[in-house]
Amino acid sequence: MPNELSVEYFINPSIEFRGVPFWSINDRLNVDELIRQIRLIKDAGFGGVFFHAREGLLTPFLSNEWFKALKAVVEEAARIGVKVWLYDEDRWPSGFAGGHVPALGPEYRAKALILFIHNMALVGPETVASFRCSLSNDLLPSDCVRVSSSEALDGYIYLNFIEYTAPSSNFRFNGFNYVDLLNPRVTDEFIRTAYEPYVRELKEHIGNVVPGIFTDEPNLNESRPPRRQVPLRHSLYSTYAIPWTSNFPDYFKGVNGYDIVDKLPELFFNMGSFTKTRYDYWRTVTMLFVESYSRRIYQWCDANGLRFTGHYLGEDTLLSQLTVGAVMPHYEYMHIPGMDHLGLRIWDMLLTAKQVASVADQLGKGRVLSETYGATGHHPTFEDRKWIGDFLYALGINLLNHHLIPYSLRGRRKHDYGLTIHWSQPWWRYNRIIEDYFARLSYVLSQGVRLVDVLILHPIGSVWATYTPVNESEAAAINESFMRILREFTRMHVDFELGDELIMAKHAAVEGSLLKVGRVGYRVVVIPPSITLASSTIKLLSDFINNGGLVIAIKPLPAMIDGVETPSINEFLSRVKVIDDVGKLNEALASVERSIIVNSPSDSDGDVLTHVREIGDSLVVFIVNTSRVKGHEVEVGLKGSFKVEEWDPLKGSISDYPASLRDRWTWIRVNLNPVDSKLLILKPGKPIIEQSINYVKVSEIELSDGWVIHRLNPNVLVLDYAMLMRSDGSWSGLMPIPRIASELINMGFGSRYTLKFTFNVLSKPKGIVKLVIEGTELLNAVSVNGTGIDLSKPIGQWLDWNFKMYDISELIKEGVNEIVISGRVGLEPYTINPIYILGDFTVELRPRAQSSLSGWEPETVKLGDLTRQGYPFYGGSVELTRSFRIPDQFDDAHLILRFNAALALVSINDSDAGFLINSTGEINITRFIRPGENKIKVTLVGTLGNVLGPLHDKGDLTYVRPESFMVIGSDWTDDYVLRPFGLSEAKITLLKRR
Repeated sequence: MPNELSVEYFINPSIEFRGVPFWSINDRLNVDELIRQIRLIKDAGFGGVFFHAREGLLTPFLSNEWFKALKAVVEEAARIGVKVWLYDEDRWPSGFAGGHVPALGPEYRAKALILFIHNMALVGPETVASFRCSLSNDLLPSDCVRVSSSEALDGYIYLNFIEYTAPSSNFRFNGFNYVDLLNPRVTDEFIRTAYEPYVRELKEHIGNVVPGIFTDEPNLNESRPPRRQVPLRHSLYSTYAIPWTSNFPDYFKGVNGYDIVDKLPELFFNMGSFTKTRYDYWRTVTMLFVESYSRRIYQWCDANGLRFTGHYLGEDTLLSQLTVGAVMPHYEYMHIPGMDHLGLRIWDMLLTAKQVASVADQLGKGRVLSETYGATGHHPTFEDRKWIGDFLYALGINLLNHHLIPYSLRGRRKHDYGLTIHWSQPWWRYNRIIEDYFARLSYVLSQGVRLVDVLILHPIGSVWATYTPVNESEAAAINESFMRILREFTRMHVDFELGDELIMAKHAAVEGSLLKVGRVGYRVVVIPPSITLASSTIKLLSDFINNGGLVIAIKPLPAMIDGVETPSINEFLSRVKVIDDVGKLNEALASVERSIIVNSPSDSDGDVLTHVREIGDSLVVFIVNTSRVKGHEVEVGLKGSFKVEEWDPLKGSISDYPASLRDRWTWIRVNLNPVDSKLLILKPGKPIIEQSINYVKVSEIELSDGWVIHRLNPNVLVLDYAMLMRSDGSWSGLMPIPRIASELINMGFGSRYTLKFTFNVLSKPKGIVKLVIEGTELLNAVSVNGTGIDLSKPIGQWLDWNFKMYDISELIKEGVNEIVISGRVGLEPYTINPIYILGDFTVELRPRAQSSLSGWEPETVKLGDLTRQGYPFYGGSVELTRSFRIPDQFDDAHLILRFNAALALVSINDSDAGFLINSTGEINITRFIRPGENKIKVTLVGTLGNVLGPLHDKGDLTYVRPESFMVIGSDWTDDYVLRPFGLSEAKITLLKRR
């Protein structure tokens, strides 16, 4: 552990601390284009890429051509000084090696145990066991007896347990299916097929230019029946499925000493010793998955110079993570444990982040990865990225894996689960601003050890003991109460980590008055509402109490040990501090000597998160306001006397920060605006007392309407409705492109089609008007108002090489214009795309692509949304300028802006005055203005959200999926769903010293 932070490393963080995005390798690969892109990626501030085979890949995965392209990228990365991380699969989830592994036969394919309820026993080679059961008064099975042959006795019901093997023909897995990751032979074959070739082909770069490999969402659910299937017809009863592998009974018996097959009804129905059986079953599934997959790959990577990273499926709740048994034990066997963040949301990820960060901190992993920004689409701003990233970094993440940079935008590739990080985004040239910010944070928050007083036991064991796919409600209640407790701790501003009982059994011990898990010592342990605890945990906590440690238990209290009701647990519970509900936690913690105290009377919702680290004799305090609407004043107290510095990760600057010393504690006051944060470094010494200068506001200058507008990019008209020529030569009505694409697919591959797009021109633009068509290789002809276009002679490209531009300036006319496109249906579905008109014009918006364009453009615009002032589909940047007068008397001046854009750049009197990434922000402009006449320029940097969409989804766009663009259903609207773009408010506040 380093003893101090480096100012130089903070200002200019090394490649190691820069974000590493998924590079979506999603088309036919061209070495020259790959080299061009890796250079662009480096220039944008990233530390490298994950070379991620993704939907749309045409170069065969793991082929000679694949490795030829990858080698060229790696060699270029070595020259320019970035890293190329590997990704172990063709798309996801990991394990099937693009289909090679399941192709080896049924032994390798995904397995499940299916419960089929019937009025007869069904015995055959795939039947694991059948049971004859009576029906209880509530019509549930009881008194079950195992039968060894087919029978059908009236008055009984039969539970048939069948081993399911996934059939082939799943398009997601290249015609095969997912694999059985409880079988170590499957993992060995996966390593042989998808890991070993990389080490052979890239051996001179492994461990340096190629640091590691990513595994993505391995799980025990894919290619299996849903956990519960409720039939509408045919079978009278539902069927249920749980994880299984062919040798599971032998493995289970070796671990637990009894035959699980005899106990199978107890996994589903409350009979016999069902809590113990379920607890043992799910614990064993978890252990087997860890041993068969995670530890196996970890050890192979460790021996071959690669760092194993990635994340598992279903991390977000106690129920969803049953798809891997329990997620925390897997993290022990990752060099860089990771998680997944999807959507424009944060608090859904509280448990997810705390799980992975806790294990990493306890076991000294150093770096914690988050696959971040997925499913947010084309439109997120820098504020969106900071909001999500700050939340994750406050919880312990320190390596961003951005989702994603597309190699190609062709067809549905541009509709992937992205934040689309692409050089055609207007903000790409400024991307280094936000990347530098997170790189600096990553450097600081990767050092030292987190200071945390409280360990909360993770209640996955109680979920194991109660879970049944027949009725998830009891397990769901445990999850809900646990989530409430985690949120209560954030509302109390008390930091915590989570303790997994399997990990604690191996890595925890009592040292003095601390309970240590790995390298981290805790003063308090909290038992959330639980059903059962592990016997190893009881022993550990008893020792902790004997040494003066505080254990708090929240009702309802556990009555079981290892899933078995055990009266002796009451003796243990008599020695802990029991509280009735989460509302009494603060009172229960009052007697604890804390390392950190955080007070924020205005923050009853728990918006503010604090992350404190110890580095040698210094402390790091990262404090974040996660609210997007409310500001908060926060006071942080730390024991000891410290001189405080503010290290600004956005500007890369360092300055003294005022604090006070009271009762041997250093107290810091922080005012946080919405989506604001502070990074403070505390070094031994005396705090600097704030020398306050009192100002009084003398005037406020509203910079309202009259802003002169200058577009920096062509305006855009999106044409995403067309008419389709029927077989009799007549035209259909206007249809949206997704519906046309579906109809063409139904016509059959190779079929010919003709489309007609129309648009209205109110007055002809003066400059060049360009038509942009995507995917011209499958088109036969294009005409504009009856005149054909030579598709082989584009005048350039737009967005990427798939979007060809053609000059149609002389072909358009005032009035209605027609663009007719004929082509053929190719093997790749959904290749029909909108077309675009680019030029110097404004757009009068109408539904169903009935908008009009006009060559007239305003010289000035009003404050507000530019999408309503002629620029609905604009995907570029604008400069807004105006003059203003400043009176003679002032000492301090601040510019306040509210805007909708990726970021805003400000120039005063032709001097760069700064930038804002938060949509409401303030810049001190005192040194840039002068009495009298002044000029301001605000450059609003846009996104591609209103160009590429989704433009017709009226549903929840906090989670953007491929279906958001393509599916026409209840959320579809013919109106255009646009994100606002523009300057909402601008004012200058002038202050004078009292």
